[in-house]
Amino acid sequence: MNKLVIMIVLTAIGVGGSIAISPFYGVAIYYLFAVLRPQFLWEWALPEIPWSFYVALSAMFGTFIWRMGVMLAPKRHLSFDPPAFNVAHWAMLFFAFWITVTYLTAFSVERATPFYDEYLKIFIMFFIAALVVMTIREVWTLYLIITIALAYIAWEINSIFFFQGGYMFVYKRGYAGLDNNGAALMLAMGVPMCLYAWDGIRHQSRWLFLAAIPLLLHAVLTSYSRGAMLALILSLPLYLIRCKNKKQLLAILGIIALMIPFLAGKEIQERFFSIDKHDQDESAKSRLTTWSIAWQMACERPIFGFGVRNSNMFTQAYGADMAGRTIHSQYLQIAADSGLVGLAAYLFVIGSFMYCLRRIRSQMKGHRGLTAFVLAFFAFLFLRRYTRPPAEGRDDEEMQRVYTIANGLEGALIVFCFGGIFLSLENFELPYLLFLMGAQLWAIVRMAEAVPASATLPYYAMAPRKVLA
Repeated sequence: MNKLVIMIVLTAIGVGGSIAISPFYGVAIYYLFAVLRPQFLWEWALPEIPWSFYVALSAMFGTFIWRMGVMLAPKRHLSFDPPAFNVAHWAMLFFAFWITVTYLTAFSVERATPFYDEYLKIFIMFFIAALVVMTIREVWTLYLIITIALAYIAWEINSIFFFQGGYMFVYKRGYAGLDNNGAALMLAMGVPMCLYAWDGIRHQSRWLFLAAIPLLLHAVLTSYSRGAMLALILSLPLYLIRCKNKKQLLAILGIIALMIPFLAGKEIQERFFSIDKHDQDESAKSRLTTWSIAWQMACERPIFGFGVRNSNMFTQAYGADMAGRTIHSQYLQIAADSGLVGLAAYLFVIGSFMYCLRRIRSQMKGHRGLTAFVLAFFAFLFLRRYTRPPAEGRDDEEMQRVYTIANGLEGALIVFCFGGIFLSLENFELPYLLFLMGAQLWAIVRMAEAVPASATLPYYAMAPRKVLA
């Protein structure tokens, strides 16, 4: 009953807030539901109601009314100055266009429809949110919502494990349509987001985010997903480069390293260390076979591919061990389904996101790029100039928050990109939310260079430009 009350309250906030105050309320609650998936997590307590649909609809309606009001009465909204779209927005727009093209040219549109519907929902909410999210505070709110939602999922999974006789929830059931590997990757993305929240927040509440990391790690370990475990390990060097509290981080990593043998039982350790035996692992052999098949498909149909999730219909004919075999690679799945053009568009989305984060960091006083850091590390005596912080840039509290968000987004996406090598998760919504936040963050920071107040105040509370001047 308590869970039902919570859902009613949250939905009321999303619907009512979108119409009465700002469509951002609907966007925030929608993405909370998109990550948390309460219909799956609390299925025993909730009736079958499309909660997120009502919230999304209200967010779209609120955005339409608000934007129409600005267009019809511009003199009443002199202070309205939304951040302009940048390369990341346009990259996502082209990717959405190409996915639509390959849906329409698919061998079986019926087969492609359920997967395209997921894509369509993701793309619509991406651009609705791009019209709505206009301040650093709102991006930070989305960041905290995602991080807390992932930490809460880990809490629930660990509660089931410890209080229900070691039941491995993710390994047995996956999570809301994701298999154990996809669910583990989702939880693994929460680790860098919690870590950088701890690193960037100055309030004592920062330690709560640190306390969530062992919960997330244990949930990942009990999933038996080697790909998610490996993605976390490969992302570790970045934490040491980006974090400000490096000494504390080293101590924390040492403690976690000591905890791992206790968090991971004998079976989990054996599962992970079987990675080096891929030549004897049937799962690994199957992946290598499907990767080869996917590349062959992409080369045969490099422009349009076989159609959204249509390649699975043909994998057996190309030599897979069973009908409908999934490619098991984010990138090769897109290449086989939407051609090499589709793969290039997707890689362009990732690249543009990283470009936005790089531009954001360039605004930070004392920041040096990754290349300079590596050079300084290996040749400190000869390259002292790289170790001195630059004089330009900002180091105020707001820019510190921007830097924290950028680091968390980058860490989570790197975990996803590594994990995506082994999994087909092309319409998994969480990374698209990261793309959105990175694009909006750079757009807002760039706009704030000209009008600093517009980056700190919500659009409905801004003063006219003549007052700011």
